[in-house]
Amino acid sequence: MILTKHLQLMPCTLHHFELFLQGSDVLASQLDITIADNWIEFPEVILVTYDKLRNDPTLLGWFFYMVILKDSRELIGAGGFKGKPSADGTVEIAYEISPDHREKGYGTEMAQALLNFAFGHSYVTNVIAHTEEEYNASVKILQKVGMSFVGAIRNKDNEELWEWKITREQFEKAQQGVVNA
Repeated sequence: MILTKHLQLMPCTLHHFELFLQGSDVLASQLDITIADNWIEFPEVILVTYDKLRNDPTLLGWFFYMVILKDSRELIGAGGFKGKPSADGTVEIAYEISPDHREKGYGTEMAQALLNFAFGHSYVTNVIAHTEEEYNASVKILQKVGMSFVGAIRNKDNEELWEWKITREQFEKAQQGVVNA
C-alpha cells in the first residue's frame, strides 16, 4: 500500500482481480468503495494484468495499483509499474485518472508516489515513462515530478512514443531541494 496526502494506491492482488471479474459492484462491496465512471480507460486490460500476475506472483508491488481517494473511498484510477525493475535497475511507471477527477493534482501526486516507492529500493537506478507524441497532461505531470524528455522511440506496434526518464541522482537532488525549501 502506498499512501499520499489524498490517495491510497492499493496493489491489485489476484483476489482483487477475481472480485472485479465478478463485477465492479462485487469489488466495490468487498473493499467498501465506490467506483468512478471510466476509472480505467481500457477495462479489457484487467484480464491481461490478472493473467500476468497469476503467471508471476512476484510482480505484486511492481505492477497494477488501484487509485482510491482516501476521503471519499472512491476508485478514481489505476497505474503502477509495467513490471519489476530490469537488471540495470530501470523500471517504468504508468498512470491514469478518471476524466471526472483530472486537473486536481491527483495524477502528479500518484506519479510522485510511484517515484518515491521505486527509489525507496536501492537497486532502482532509473524510472522511465512513455507518453503519446504530443504535449499533453501526462507530459506536464512527468515534468512536474522531475522527469526529462529522452527522445522519441517506437514501440512493439511501431507507434512513435516519447520517452521520459529520471535517474536516482536527479531524484535525490530534487528531494534535497524539497527538504531544503
